[in-house]
Amino acid sequence: MLKMKFASFIRITVQSLALIAGVSDACAQTGAFVPVRKSRPAATPRTTINTSTDWTFRMKSESVVNSPIVRLGDVVVPLDPNIPGWPRMSRSAVGLVPVNGKAMRVDRERLTEVILNAEATPRRLHWIGPDTTEVTYVVAAKPPVHSSMPASSSIAASSSIAGSAIQQAHYHGQTSPSGQDVMQQAAAQTINGQITDPTAQRANLDPQFAERLIQWIKLAISRGDASLLQRYDIRIDRHQAAMQKLELARGIQAADFVNGVKPGQCVLRVVSNGLEGNIQTNLIVNLEKNPVAIVPVKSIRSGNRIGRADLTERPIPIDQWDDSYCTDPIELVGMETRSNLRGNEPIPRSQVGKPTLIRRGDLVEVRVVNGSISVTTNAKALGDGAESELVEIETLEPRKRLVARVVDSSVVEIVTRAPQAH
Repeated sequence: MLKMKFASFIRITVQSLALIAGVSDACAQTGAFVPVRKSRPAATPRTTINTSTDWTFRMKSESVVNSPIVRLGDVVVPLDPNIPGWPRMSRSAVGLVPVNGKAMRVDRERLTEVILNAEATPRRLHWIGPDTTEVTYVVAAKPPVHSSMPASSSIAASSSIAGSAIQQAHYHGQTSPSGQDVMQQAAAQTINGQITDPTAQRANLDPQFAERLIQWIKLAISRGDASLLQRYDIRIDRHQAAMQKLELARGIQAADFVNGVKPGQCVLRVVSNGLEGNIQTNLIVNLEKNPVAIVPVKSIRSGNRIGRADLTERPIPIDQWDDSYCTDPIELVGMETRSNLRGNEPIPRSQVGKPTLIRRGDLVEVRVVNGSISVTTNAKALGDGAESELVEIETLEPRKRLVARVVDSSVVEIVTRAPQAH
């Protein structure tokens, strides 16, 4: 009996294993999948695109496509390649190019309409580069991987256009000229913001982008010498031809003066991060020394006397300068403040004056001088006064108001005219 139960258990076990093996083989033959619960992927952060978003695009001067359909990515390069939605926008159709080899012209207005009609795009666009681009259709010997040419091929092709108003930047290895040669070459193009070489071209940059470049350059200068922007007023002409090389700049690595810092024209070597690599150019900048004003080291309350240790110097930008500011510490030492002075702020001459020798309510000595005769009495001051200033006084007995001149601390003087013989 025990043997029969054991044999029955063995038979049931074998049948169960055979059934499981048969199901696995059937799944393998039919390609069926056994459902498996997978973990949810991490949420990807989303970037909000609204009317306050700014995007900047660069127009290619020339583009060659291998498909009759011209797409946005064939003729436009975003200044920031990581802008959200660009992979989708780059595939937007712009138009059809003639297959007979004739070039098609596309302008900024047409591209702006294509970008703004796309989904979830900003309403503020900025453009740099040429106003129009030429697109040519060329049949490729092999099927292309992408419908658009790489940005580097487009830039290289644009340099061969004759008579183009925009010169593309090249980043091949060049020998560094001497400082004197750099000064001569740069000065031949721009002097005081005016082009002196008729063959030199003026930069054609977007005004807002050009101002942003100038701010980047000044920031790079301040990293080398933080006080330089305080001591000098630095002016950079955004129309000079050398600015065109910074068209593809995405930041400024360094900015240093080739021949040192001095008032007047100087050559500034600028090294930038570009879309195609590092960019180096030499700019002409004008340096004008800022005037120096005397400022308090710390705040001084009204009525206090000023000492030499309370003062220091500070350059003031030209557009903030006022002729009433004190420029010599000698004219301030020993003076008394007429109002509160803020630390590190210029001191107008109207806020300081001679020390107050007599204050309202003080009992003063009155000297009445008439020729060789001098009479002394007492009176009460009715106002404040410094040396040589006139104050009103009131005598004690009898009570009478007079005007006297301050001559010393608690001393006033009244000078009368001596009698004349007739």
